[in-house]
Amino acid sequence: MQTGLFFSVLPLLVCSFWFIRLILSIGRIDAAQRMLTFFFGICTVLYSCHALLYNVYAAEGLPRPLEAVWAACSLSVYPVYYLYICRLTARPLQLSSACLILIPGLLVALAILIAPGKETDTVRAVLNGIQVLCVAGFGYHRLIAFDRELQEFYAETEGKDVRIVRWLLVAILLTSVNTVVLNILGREQVVRSEWLILAALDPIAILLFVLGYIGYTRTFHAEQYISDNTPETDAMTFSSNPDEQFNALGLRIEQLMVKEAYYLHPNITISDVAREVGSCRTYVSNYVNQQLGCSFSDYVNQLRVSHAKMLIQQHDRHGSSGKLSAIATEAGFSGEQSFYRNFRKFTGMTPAVWLETHRETPRQQK
Repeated sequence: MQTGLFFSVLPLLVCSFWFIRLILSIGRIDAAQRMLTFFFGICTVLYSCHALLYNVYAAEGLPRPLEAVWAACSLSVYPVYYLYICRLTARPLQLSSACLILIPGLLVALAILIAPGKETDTVRAVLNGIQVLCVAGFGYHRLIAFDRELQEFYAETEGKDVRIVRWLLVAILLTSVNTVVLNILGREQVVRSEWLILAALDPIAILLFVLGYIGYTRTFHAEQYISDNTPETDAMTFSSNPDEQFNALGLRIEQLMVKEAYYLHPNITISDVAREVGSCRTYVSNYVNQQLGCSFSDYVNQLRVSHAKMLIQQHDRHGSSGKLSAIATEAGFSGEQSFYRNFRKFTGMTPAVWLETHRETPRQQK
């Protein structure tokens, strides 16, 4: 019984922890984190109802007012999480659209108060399934698109991308499948079994804790991207001979990036490169994508990795080990983690393994 009690209140404890933590930081957090605060507030109410159901009312079921609150919250969790994704990716929905996606939960709660029955439960379950699929699909698309934007704007996306949020979205989808199975079994059967309570709530508690930790500790905010990615006011146009001007732009980019080694500057953006070559970032991006066949981030970091290879061999040739952090900084990376990840990405091996594979023999050194 004590084990069941612990598992039944664990999601409530997790949600309450992050809700209070975010509320106490409300003056220092960004718009996405404020939406995450709203999300954990709804989850706190939702899992309070769960705790009451499992530990107080059990098979009798929740009283009708609490049942309505539970239904409203359960049908608001996924829409609010989608609003969080929209804020996270610098694409907030208009207030009217945001309110519209919360209406189903309110309507179902009203139906429970007026005419409860199996039909209402069925409608709630169907709406919940539709919400999960929509949030997973549209949310994943938004996250993918945002990562692409970052790769086309920043040379380094370390700490800026939302890859881990995408994986969390997949985890939420898998957890929702677990919830559907338990709904089919019926709440009456679940509340009588500690193991079914564990299966229902323990994965959710873990997922919610990870979600809260990532959302709370994230340092890169959409507002920063919006500020950096200011609209261009002096965009040039190709006139008489666009092909010739496009090739000339390519030569200027190659001169700046390869011969002048502009890639060694840390934290550069495509706007910086466009300004240096006297063009606009749209044309620079088009050239890199179409002619070089990669994103701006990959273009810059490939040059940095090539430079890092030379530095590693130089250190080895002179008998000095050379710390990765120093090599990373000298090659233009903002830190060792970014250097290591990009080195693995473009060579398929770690710097140490690459050196062993490409180490020069004494005869080669002469």
